[in-house]
Amino acid sequence: MGAIGLRPAPRGLVDGVRAGWLPVFAAALSLSAAIAHLGVAEPHYRAWLAHGLFFVVCGALQALFAALVLWRPRAWLVLTGIAGTLGVLAMYVYSRTNGPPVGPHEGVPEPPGLYDMTTAAGEVVLVVVLVRMLGERARRWAMRLVLLAAAALWAGKATGFLV
Repeated sequence: MGAIGLRPAPRGLVDGVRAGWLPVFAAALSLSAAIAHLGVAEPHYRAWLAHGLFFVVCGALQALFAALVLWRPRAWLVLTGIAGTLGVLAMYVYSRTNGPPVGPHEGVPEPPGLYDMTTAAGEVVLVVVLVRMLGERARRWAMRLVLLAAAALWAGKATGFLV
């Protein structure tokens, strides 16, 4: 028995995903990001309808992912979560370096704030947790996704695409 009377969850793989506390941690991080994105949807909606809808959809999908990763943690779901989170992080970096790609503030970089930087840091930790959840074979695919995202950011900076 654990220190507080709970038995530790098994460490074996469930359809390519590690069982235990990692899905709970991943769900908490995803739900935290969902709350943050839903919390800023209204001011973004006032700026432009599509920006507000982006934050609502993003937050809803992150909340759905939190529920699914708790209910049925599967390798395909975890890989989808990694890809989606990397996409959100890439949009964050782009909007802080080059500005939103569309809309009334197109091309005007947004200043990073403590709230959004904290959310982005939580999403980076989420990617790490999700990669750790995977079995060996699926982890190789996840690391390819992470490396592809890193290479895209590096190439964007090196070519001047990202200021």
